[in-house]
Amino acid sequence: MRHACLFEGKIVYLEDMLLEGKEALLEVENDEDESEPSEEFLQTFNIKCKKRLSRYAKSILLSWDEKPFYYANEDILYLLKSNLLEQDFLLKTLHSMAIFLQNATSASFFDISIDSVTFTPEKTDQTYNSSEFVESITFKLQYAIKLPPEKTEVPW
Repeated sequence: MRHACLFEGKIVYLEDMLLEGKEALLEVENDEDESEPSEEFLQTFNIKCKKRLSRYAKSILLSWDEKPFYYANEDILYLLKSNLLEQDFLLKTLHSMAIFLQNATSASFFDISIDSVTFTPEKTDQTYNSSEFVESITFKLQYAIKLPPEKTEVPW
């Protein structure tokens, strides 16, 4: 099997170049390097909880500053095995945000990271009964959009 490459508009067999003793500088074009650099964006999501999250779940969420999406996903899967209701709620929340970003902006899951997480207790009524409180979680997700590379025409 012979290895061929396109060099200066001609098909060149690498074996022939090596046998002839010619030194050639082959430049491999990388489409990612030629495209414009990716742009960074922030998107804020406000999630309201009907039940208070446990202290353990809150500490996990607060540790997510500047954490990539896929690490946060693993944290939920492995660290919240004891509380399946919280695990399910947080997985659904995290996946919904990531799928929204992917559909709306074509961001890759690997280009999404969690910038910050904050908690805000809210009152639904004027009474101070603890069952009346609803927590609001604010996620700020940072994502990058890479422009697709331009297709080069193949001269056939």
